[in-house]
Amino acid sequence: MITDELIRTQFVNDVMSRGISKIYETQENVVRTYLHTRSGNLLAHLARRPFTSQSSDSKQVYYMRIFPYLRFLDINYRRGKDRISRHIRSNLAIYNRVVWGVLYHETFPEIQYGFTEEIRNSIRKKLEESLQNEQSNS
Repeated sequence: MITDELIRTQFVNDVMSRGISKIYETQENVVRTYLHTRSGNLLAHLARRPFTSQSSDSKQVYYMRIFPYLRFLDINYRRGKDRISRHIRSNLAIYNRVVWGVLYHETFPEIQYGFTEEIRNSIRKKLEESLQNEQSNS
């Protein structure tokens, strides 16, 4: 049976997944454009976009795996006070600016204001279609 709680959970999962994918995509573009990589491990990690989610009752938890070197790069470029460091830093949206920017300015407002009746009906329709396909295949 398709309940309102299931529809709400599906909506939040879709929005969060899109937001997390956008974070990884932006980080990958910044690394490709502004950083000279040597081993390719950082780009390989970002291309995989590793995140997991867990649901229990009405609670959803999302885990993003952050490559430790990525966080180090963000901290390293924040230390310089000279003109060159400021210029490099303005182009490097590696960690804080991307993660908090996408989450607070795009993902959370979409969750808060985007769950309209139209969205409910479209998600309900998709879930019912997948349920019918599943029943017809068995």
